[in-house]
Parts: sequence; C-alpha cells; structure tokens
Amino acid sequence: MGIECLLLIPFTLNYKFLDRTGKWIYYYLVSSTIYAVGSIVFAKLFHNNQWFSNIMHLTQFVILSAYYYQVIKNSLVKRSIKLLLLPAVAIFILDIFKLEGIFVFNSIFATTRTLILLALGIIFFFQLLFDEDLVKEAVFINTLPNFWFNAGLFVYLCGSFVFSVAFNLFLRQSLGNLNTVQALTFVAGIIELILFYIGLQKAKKQYA
Repeated sequence: MGIECLLLIPFTLNYKFLDRTGKWIYYYLVSSTIYAVGSIVFAKLFHNNQWFSNIMHLTQFVILSAYYYQVIKNSLVKRSIKLLLLPAVAIFILDIFKLEGIFVFNSIFATTRTLILLALGIIFFFQLLFDEDLVKEAVFINTLPNFWFNAGLFVYLCGSFVFSVAFNLFLRQSLGNLNTVQALTFVAGIIELILFYIGLQKAKKQYA
C-alpha cells in the first residue's frame, strides 16, 4: 500500500504533464491505491476482502481497456476492445454469482481479463516497433511515456497471470506454493511502479 501512495504523490503533483493516455494510468494508479487501502480495511473489519478485490479487478480492467483504446491506433483492435467489455463483464457476473462466489478469489475472471490486457500490451509493443511515423521523425520508443507505462503494466500482468492460473489450476490446496506465487506478483507490482515513475519523467521532458 505504501508504494502506491508514495508514487501517487509525484503523479498528482505532475498531473498537468500527463496527456490523455497518461491520465488513464493516473486513474489506474488511484484505483490501485484505493484497492490497497480498501483491502486492508475490509480484511480487518469483515475478515474477508475478496468481494472488494473482485470488484476492483473489474474496475481496473475497464480503466486499462480505456487506456489501450487510446494508445492503440488499429481501428479493428479499437472496436474489439469495445466489444470485449460486454463478455468480460458477463464472465465477471457469472463468476462472482454462480461459478466461484462472492467471497473467494474469482480466478476465472482474473485470468480472462489478464489475458485480454496482455494481448493488448503485446499489440501496443508491436505498434511502437513498426510505427512509420516514429521512424520518420527519428523518435526512439524508449523516450515515449507510454512505452514505460505499457512495460510496467506488462510486467505486472505477467506476474498476475501466473498467480491467477496457478490458483485456478492447482494451488487451491497448497497455500505455501500459493504464497510464493503471490510474492512474485508483489515483486512484479514493485517493478511496475518503478517503470511508471520512469514514464512520468519522460512525460515531463516531453512537456518541457
């Protein structure tokens, strides 16, 4: 929780340097802070925070879908992002009310949304690599804030995907292994925030 709150300070102070796409990363960071604080509060009050965690997964999926809708140029992919929202929400509702339940980790929806976001992240990476406009203007992709934002998301989503798949397939009865995989997700989250900070610095340089 402390890391999210700490990083939220420079993002808030430098909000004016963020473009429309960067602001979606800011909203994602705000939601991550709410997620971290809320999870602790509800765990202490009700001894179960999974329902809140599941709702935040859906909220962040919508935010990141909006982010990728802004940064990806391909019209077919942009339409697909819109179309995927409806079945994704349907899977969330089915998972939370029928398949796994409200008070447990909804691994089916978590795996689904992570796969979708990873695919979008890969598409954006390829877009940057083959963007003719960037080549003509001699712009290096590592100078772009969205390169770092996407890199941070991709690292975290990879760690999150490992956790979701592992939980869903074979770790329900093996808490020791589950904690190990969860620690991997935590490390990936730290790397994500470091890359976000680099992206913020690139945004400030572009603004200047």
